[in-house]
Amino acid sequence: MAVIWKFYLTLLVCFIITHSVSSQKKCPTCLSIKEPKPCSYYWTKFYDRDDQSGSGDWELLGNLRNENPGQICASPVAIEAQLTNGSPAAASGNNIIISPNVGLICKNNNQLNGGYCKDFKVRFLCLN
Repeated sequence: MAVIWKFYLTLLVCFIITHSVSSQKKCPTCLSIKEPKPCSYYWTKFYDRDDQSGSGDWELLGNLRNENPGQICASPVAIEAQLTNGSPAAASGNNIIISPNVGLICKNNNQLNGGYCKDFKVRFLCLN
């Protein structure tokens, strides 16, 4: 069962890589049909560099890389966001922009009924 799950995760990651709007990437060689090799992925730790004060919460990939050199891969294939208390990002009720190429953006002026952004943390899925 775990092998099937890994296969479908691999296909999903390949789809994300090759169909990303801003991506010119190709499937990693480990996803080759001719010579399949096991792909290995890892999640980075969670990062929370910005608080929700000011204009919102900005967990931008470029800033996170600058502040944590060598800890985030060059081309993340996925991103996960949570509230800093560990709750899922969807529990925030916030309108957010999230992308493995950009990070997470939550703008206070994009929230309904004059609400404010919650405080988020993000981590990235990387291909070894």
